[in-house]
Parts: sequence; C-alpha cells; structure tokens
Amino acid sequence: MSIATRPAPRNGSTQDGATPRRAAPPSAPPTLKPAGRRNTGRIALGVVVLALSALAAVTLFSSAADRTAVIGVARDVPPGAVLTEGDLREVPISAGSGLRVVAAEDAADVVGRTASVGLVAGSLLNPDQLSDGPTLAEGTVVVGAVLKGGQFPVGLAIGDSVEIVETTAPDATGAGEPVSRGRGTVTDLSDSTDGQSLHTVSIAVSAEDATVISAAGAAGRVSLVVTAP
Repeated sequence: MSIATRPAPRNGSTQDGATPRRAAPPSAPPTLKPAGRRNTGRIALGVVVLALSALAAVTLFSSAADRTAVIGVARDVPPGAVLTEGDLREVPISAGSGLRVVAAEDAADVVGRTASVGLVAGSLLNPDQLSDGPTLAEGTVVVGAVLKGGQFPVGLAIGDSVEIVETTAPDATGAGEPVSRGRGTVTDLSDSTDGQSLHTVSIAVSAEDATVISAAGAAGRVSLVVTAP
C-alpha cells in the first residue's frame, strides 16, 4: 500500500493553502511629557500674575499717598457774600499740582471771610478770591426783606440782579399802587423756620433807597423781578 504524500508548501503557505498572518509589530509606548515641565510653566504663570498684582497695589498706594485735601466751592457764591460752611467742601487733588489752593485743614480760617469775586460751584477755592471785609461798591448797602409766594420768581438765587417793586399801603379804594424802588443784587436767601413758607432775602441796594426799601421789606410789601445784570 502506497502512502500519498503532499508537496511541501511554497512561498510560506500552510499546508491547507492559506497564507499565514504576520504578527503586528509592537506599538511604541506613548511619549509622556515630563511632569516637571508642566509644573514649571504653571509656576511661571503664577509668578507673573503675582508680580502684576503687586505692581497694581504699589501704583494704587502711591497714587493715594500723592493726593492732598483742599477746599472746593460747593455752590455758587456771589461777590461780597460771607462764606459759610455750606459754601465749602473737601476735594482731594494730586500733590504738587502747582495750583493756588487752600488746604482743607484751614477751613476754619475761610469761614466768615468775604468772596471778593463770584465763586463757581465745583471749582477749587483760590486764596486770592477772598477778602477780610465786605466788598460792596461805594454808596451800596445791604437791606433785608420778607417775601412770600408770588413776591419773587421761582428759582431766585444768590447773585441775581433784581428790580425792587414796592406795593404801597392801600388807599381809600382799598388798592395800593406798585412803585419801583430801583435795582439791587441778591446777596443771601433763606427759608423761614416758623413754617409760614416765608423767605428772607438780603439785597445790596443804593444807600439812598435803603430806608424806604428796608421799611417796605420788613412789612412784606416788596416784590422782586429778576433782570439781566
């Protein structure tokens, strides 16, 4: 009995004719970034942020340290008016600005002095704008008057130039005639504290008309008409 033999496979084929599979080459291990390099980058970023924060703090502190408090004007003040605490406010400015100003610590020396020129709200007080006495024009005096609603326009303010009108005492017909008493300038204005809605006004007027205007003002017979300066 003969034994059948099969020819040896060629070209690397298996005995059943199938081509054997080649094993895949081993994959290279992943390259890992050294942990030390990542930490170094984060530390550098932290140092930059810390440096910027420190610089901002130093700048802010230096800016605050280089400021000084001076006196500013809180509201408009007409020439010849005596300054009160309500006319003044504290204002911080940069030190060494070169401006002529009055230090806030000298406020007590400013109150009671006279404005030699008109002071504008929001401006800084200049010592050259102050005097130690009234600056009324020669032949001018200040008189007072009591006003009620209708005897002055809404918005009447210190510094307004006004025409003074007196309503004379009623005659036999029960009516009084309005008489012009010249012009003046409002130097002060305040509300009454007795709850009667009255207003007290001080007016710089000619000395010649002062007696008549003062008497009419005290009696409540004065009306004011705001005019152009």
